[in-house]
Amino acid sequence: MHDPDSTLFVRRPGSVADLVNRSPESSSASTAPARGGRIEVVDWLRGLAVVLMIMAHGMDAWLLPSAKSGFVYSIVKVGSGIPARLFLLLVGVSAAIQFEAGLAKGLDDRVARRRLAKRGLQVLVLAYLFRLQEWILSGFYGGWETVLRIDILNAIGASMLVVAALAAPWRGRRQIVPALLFAAIFLGFGRAVGPAHFPSWLPRPITSYIGGQRPMAWFPLFPWAAWALVGVAIGHLWVFANRDQRRLRRCFTASFFIGLVMTSTVGIVRHLDPTIIRYPNEVIQQMGPGIFFHRLGLIASLGGIGFLWCRLLRGRFSALRQLGRTSLLIYWVHIELCYGSFVFALRARFHLLGAALLFLTLAGMMLGLSLLRTRYSRHLVDWLPERFRKPGLA
Repeated sequence: MHDPDSTLFVRRPGSVADLVNRSPESSSASTAPARGGRIEVVDWLRGLAVVLMIMAHGMDAWLLPSAKSGFVYSIVKVGSGIPARLFLLLVGVSAAIQFEAGLAKGLDDRVARRRLAKRGLQVLVLAYLFRLQEWILSGFYGGWETVLRIDILNAIGASMLVVAALAAPWRGRRQIVPALLFAAIFLGFGRAVGPAHFPSWLPRPITSYIGGQRPMAWFPLFPWAAWALVGVAIGHLWVFANRDQRRLRRCFTASFFIGLVMTSTVGIVRHLDPTIIRYPNEVIQQMGPGIFFHRLGLIASLGGIGFLWCRLLRGRFSALRQLGRTSLLIYWVHIELCYGSFVFALRARFHLLGAALLFLTLAGMMLGLSLLRTRYSRHLVDWLPERFRKPGLA
């Protein structure tokens, strides 16, 4: 992930959220909220984030510099700003679903906190392994900063640690209000702490988790952790609404219209006074409250659309849900297909139509990879030992 406005992810086997939801004691806790069925729109939103992620990275890699302008590209740019935020939000939603499952079973609060913290550390290990792989495949281009920079995987893992520390249940009670208050703190100080210069004697690979300058600090916790904390509150709300289908329908209908109001309000304010909040540059603007509420409104409206779409499908195959189940695998592979050295000849060579065709091709390839992972990999694992078993050892 190279741009905070062009990102990644979350659940089921093969995704980061699988690390959030996996439970050694019970597999059911990872697939269903307490006293309710599965919230299908969560998987749908993950898949949508995956598609937008592929589009964002593909367009960034393949478009000619002269093609990065105009109305169509402005829509692409807005869409590119959704995936990172949506994946972080869904990390919080997934954590809340697990918290609710633990509360329903009467599990100790410390168990839920330790599990989420452990999985956050696992994601951080994966983040550094991914960056190391990228550095090696690039021929060691870019130096140590390439491996140690704080990218979206690092932000997801660190946000899990933040949620575990600040928003996990306390004495059997949901921490919805504290989650929102801490989200406001991370967002409110984001413009000041996010781009801050820290003393040179402090290690940049550590301080960049809090804030700092690129190329080390792409997704610092100020303000990006606010998305995961808001996701915790939303997740608790969705689990509560999911216990009654009429309530769930009203919840997502309200989500759609509230999202429209939020996005429209930000647009109107910007139209009346584009400099109502003055930002020194576009990077810091991405950390401000205007972008936060604009993107949150878009995601809320998309949640309402996703709920309706899942109802229309009635359990039938959904490409978006399928992609959402293997988001980590797709992230790992598609980055090389967009930015890798062996596809360097495609960089900055296409107009919008050509880049769009490449995007559709890559999305289709990733859907095929996802199906291979979930439907056929297990059969292959079972078949290989049988195929190469020596006679007489059966």
